[in-house]
Amino acid sequence: MEIEFELVEEDYINFNIDHSKKSPALKKNIFGQRILGPIVFLLFPFIIRIYTDIPMWYWFAIFGLFSVVWFVFYPKYFKWEMTRRVKKMLKEGNNDNIYIKRMIILSDKGILEKSDLGESNISWDKVGKVEETEENIYIYISSMSAHIIPKRVFKDKNEEQVFIKEISKHMLK
Repeated sequence: MEIEFELVEEDYINFNIDHSKKSPALKKNIFGQRILGPIVFLLFPFIIRIYTDIPMWYWFAIFGLFSVVWFVFYPKYFKWEMTRRVKKMLKEGNNDNIYIKRMIILSDKGILEKSDLGESNISWDKVGKVEETEENIYIYISSMSAHIIPKRVFKDKNEEQVFIKEISKHMLK
């Protein structure tokens, strides 16, 4: 089976966000940042009470509110920040070659990717895992890199399912 497509900036952004949500190291880091913010906010009343006569309960109410806002909205902030960083990285240097037309061919031997830059072959035993999101299919070839297949390239849901079944068939061997 073969498909032809071009990746766009949004595909790379989605990959990085999806990967960060599933990476154990990044999940631990994000959780730590989400918890550390409120803890720091709740320490401020103890510091501020030294410099002011305003009651401590007042400062706890204010910084408690900041803590709740931080905890609730940190995941959205993280997604916004990740999007901003990926866009910035994609603008560094010449990245025109990542937006080129490419073809993915699934065969009994593995995955062949063809583009104007050349060809790459990955045998099925080198494929780490396959993950599916609403927008994309990721065929991981290492813990940090994957073939990104946008679901928009399929004519319909049936073609998408045939593609996924073809990959699954080879992964089970």
